Amino acid sequence: MKKRIKTETNKKTGVDRQSIIVMSFVALVVIGILVIQMDKILPNSFGVDQDEGLPNELVCMVNNAYMGVEQIPVPVNNKTYYGCCKMCVSALQNKPTARVAIDPFSGEEVDKSQAYIVLRSVGSDNVLYFKNRVNFLKYKRGL
Repeated sequence: MKKRIKTETNKKTGVDRQSIIVMSFVALVVIGILVIQMDKILPNSFGVDQDEGLPNELVCMVNNAYMGVEQIPVPVNNKTYYGCCKMCVSALQNKPTARVAIDPFSGEEVDKSQAYIVLRSVGSDNVLYFKNRVNFLKYKRGL
């Protein structure tokens, strides 16, 4: 003789625990799909066009992050870099490696003060530094 699994039903709503678990799982899947679709539809959380270069003064060049507000200017060797705090200012003044990045397209070292800066991806505050806009466009097309 088979035993029947007893499911507890909420007397007020008439819904058993298994149904609640299934409905919760379906809701999570739907929310996940909506988030993925919103990421494709919305430009990004900062209202910045991902295909356009960012103003240098809005980027912390130590954290490599778009900050959305003007950063502290740091003049070094007749060039201006930007940092978000005293620690970043000190790094830009004293560590030459903080002032350069690698162009993801060409692999060349790029001076951050002279770079074409873009958001790494939609919804991200991380930035990439390119030697110029042409390299960025080639990188974007996957050439």
